Formats: sequence, structure tokens, C-alpha cells
Amino acid sequence: MKKLVCLMLFLSLILAACNSSELSISEIQSVPNKVQKGINSDYTLQLINEGENTAYILFQSKETVTAELEVKDNILNIKLEKSNQENNELKQYVYKLTRGEAEYDTINVLVNGQAMPFDNVTGVN
Repeated sequence: MKKLVCLMLFLSLILAACNSSELSISEIQSVPNKVQKGINSDYTLQLINEGENTAYILFQSKETVTAELEVKDNILNIKLEKSNQENNELKQYVYKLTRGEAEYDTINVLVNGQAMPFDNVTGVN
């Protein structure tokens, strides 16, 4: 009986850890179909919401782009840094934003330190 209870507790902890979400951003190569349908190549910066905890940031640039997050005074800053012009071809960078449990009420995008508004904000189910 003790082994069964311990096993159930262990499995519960693993499942809880898998479901807990922290604020994070990561570049993705494979864009989900429903998100792909919401992309408009005419826009430089887009936000596509997928439910309460997940969003996709799409940014087009001819340069290499990296992303990082910072929460400061209830503001989520998404910092995009452009560097090293690769060529004259426009590349689409897609980042998956997992919102987690961080407390913020505003999203700012900073490109090389300069604020940039979203060209389009939409949602998918």
C-alpha cells in the first residue's frame, strides 16, 4: 500500500511539474498550422495569441535576431536584438511566448533598445 501511495505521489509531482509554466520565449522552426494561417507577410511585427498562456511573436528582418524577456514594473519587455546583416533576403523569425504566472499588464517590444509597436495583434483557437 505504501508503494502505491508513493508511486501516486511521485506521478502527481511529475505531472504538476510538466503543467507548470514559467515565463519564457524561444525561437521555433515549425509553426503550427493555425498560427501560420494568421501570419501576414506584409507586417514586420505581429502578435498571435493562442489561448491564455501562449502567444507567438513574428518579426521580419534581414539581420540575425535574438530575443529575451524582462518583467519590470508590471511591463513585459520583449527585447529583440538585430545584428550581422546576413543578406538582402527578408527572414521571418517566430518566437513562442509562454506567459506563465508572471504579473504584467503591458507588453513592450524593444528592437535594439527602441520601442516598436505591433503591426497586428490577433488570436487563434
